[in-house]
Amino acid sequence: MTPWQRRLRLGLGFFIVALAVVLVVSLRRPMPTSTPQPLPTKSDPAAVLESTSGRSVRVIGAKQDVTVEHYDKLVQYADGRTKISGGRFKVLQRGGRDFLITARDAEVTGQAPNMDVALKGAVEVTSSDGLTLRTEEATYVNAEGVVRAPGPVAFTRTRMSGTAVGMTYDKTRDVLWLLDQAAIHIAPDEKGEGGAEIEAGTAGLARADKYMRFERGVKIVREGQTIQADAAVAYLTEDEKRIQMLELRGSSRVAGTPRADGGLKAMNARDINLTYAPDGRTLQRSLLSGDGVIELAGSAGSGGRRLSGQFIDLGLAPDGSTLTLLMARERVQLEMFADKSTPARTIRSGALQGSGAPGTGLTGASFSEGVDFREWPPAPASPRAAKSDTLDLAMKSGFGSIEVARFGGGVRFEEGTMTALAREARYLITAGTLTLAGADEKTGRSPQVLDEQATIEAKRIEILLDGKKITATDSVKTEMREAAGRNGQRTGTAPREKAPGRRPAMLKQDKPVYATSDSLVYDSAVSLATYSGNAQLWQGETTIKGDTIVVDDQTGDLSASGGVVSRMILDQVNEKTKAREQVRSVAAAKDLAYDEKSRRSTYTGGAHLNGPEGDLAADRIELFLKEGGGEVERLEAYTSVTLRTPDGRTASGNRLTYVAAREQYDMAGAPVKLEDQSGETTGNSLTFFRSTDRIIVDGKEQRRTELKRGIKR
Repeated sequence: MTPWQRRLRLGLGFFIVALAVVLVVSLRRPMPTSTPQPLPTKSDPAAVLESTSGRSVRVIGAKQDVTVEHYDKLVQYADGRTKISGGRFKVLQRGGRDFLITARDAEVTGQAPNMDVALKGAVEVTSSDGLTLRTEEATYVNAEGVVRAPGPVAFTRTRMSGTAVGMTYDKTRDVLWLLDQAAIHIAPDEKGEGGAEIEAGTAGLARADKYMRFERGVKIVREGQTIQADAAVAYLTEDEKRIQMLELRGSSRVAGTPRADGGLKAMNARDINLTYAPDGRTLQRSLLSGDGVIELAGSAGSGGRRLSGQFIDLGLAPDGSTLTLLMARERVQLEMFADKSTPARTIRSGALQGSGAPGTGLTGASFSEGVDFREWPPAPASPRAAKSDTLDLAMKSGFGSIEVARFGGGVRFEEGTMTALAREARYLITAGTLTLAGADEKTGRSPQVLDEQATIEAKRIEILLDGKKITATDSVKTEMREAAGRNGQRTGTAPREKAPGRRPAMLKQDKPVYATSDSLVYDSAVSLATYSGNAQLWQGETTIKGDTIVVDDQTGDLSASGGVVSRMILDQVNEKTKAREQVRSVAAAKDLAYDEKSRRSTYTGGAHLNGPEGDLAADRIELFLKEGGGEVERLEAYTSVTLRTPDGRTASGNRLTYVAAREQYDMAGAPVKLEDQSGETTGNSLTFFRSTDRIIVDGKEQRRTELKRGIKR
């Protein structure tokens, strides 16, 4: 800093050297011839020469170099010692400055080059550039070229003043040291800027090398900023008026008040290098080494930030506070603290790079080498975690809140029981959506969303995290499993839905259910999974196909539309053998609606059912299952009903009811017609049985074997 060069500088050293030369040389040269005067009485019997109230001049070449402007008393001894009391000395043009030096007592011993000088009592050095130095005692050893002041030292120069205990000055190396309890005060300029307070165990100035050094603990307070370290080195500009760089070593810390949103609040590390703008006050670059930590103020709409890493390099805008460059390596951790609208987040990785313009500050950051992302949204949402090879953040100005997080190179995203896997993922923070894309580079598998109940796989999956909505497109595949502890009451269609659900009774509750489609939308708000485009759902040999299939995960209801075909494997008791056997039931229609509460499947629009009951066609067919869903309880058919039974009968009418327990068919219409090998029967109503020849026509029972072909009733 400029005050250091301007304070002690060469003054004290030159003063003592000059004083010794003046005393030794001037007292040994021939005295001018004059009229003899009476010798005064000596005050010290050991003295060989005494003089009072005198003046002496030292001349080197043609230039006056040192002037002893005044002394009250001068005493010289036989051993070569010279004592001066009340001396005032002037050193001319040393280092481009003149020095005026006063002391109550001075003693010179020896001769150059082994000359020693000691000053005691009210020692004061004043330079022509405004430096004033005060101490009570100082010594100079010419052989070493070192000036020492062992006691308290005080100095002032323009805006700077300070104190210390002990001082040394090496005139050969032009290095000044304040040995203990160094304290420096720099007053603000006329604009109220540039003030500082500096404290250190020791402080040194190497003027020739343009640096200052502080050791044994340094503390610098200036303009709302506090700098601390075990040691520090300040590198100065060529004119020695401003700091270019400040190196902090050991327990280094810089703290202050940021000047902008997202600005730098504090940083600490084992070592810190600070690079300043040409004004010597505005920080432009900082390099932290060894357990580095920086703290940033929150910008509008975000909490504060804390970044740690073994090495951190940051660049600042011209304001000295706003981040425009950020790099970190080894054990990098970014903590983004919560506020009223933003949850807390933590990101860990091996490396970080960020950049931004001076006007906006940091707006982007890229993490690499084992990224670990954590987020804690407000309850009742679960914490979120993601792992990936890379992570790119797009943020608001001034290292503000995250707008977009892009994960790459193999992503694993977890929330509660949900896990999402993909090569790439994009997390839109404001919208709360997570989009998965890209096949796994090792396995070739498409993105997946899964938990203990289900797995969804597709080429692209979008998850609305807060709304619990999943949209999957392109080659969708799902597997739905029974959740542990559900007792068969969970479909698992939605990986994130935790409330107990039901499967349609036609599906077994303890076996996986699979589905494929062009797209899938699962909305947990209404517990609906909608499969669209070539949709197919199956379990074993039970399948449902259609353009669209909708499953209600909460109620177990199901619907399908667009060329619906269903195949079910049902149980029935063989009437002849009385053994339970499995039979296939195949239905086709334009639409299918299954109601779990009544266990009813309704086929509409050209409905066609082929099963153990027969081959049935109607505008609408209703199939009712027994509790448990494994057997048919009854059938209902409406409008344009045609039935072909397994035993070769054909019946037609407008209404059909089939009761499986009795294998009974009831038909009504205008009229009802029944045909078989024995003939044809018509009537307003008709009842017949699958396992017998009994027929009831319009309430009158008869045996089919008694009918003649062509007889009508």
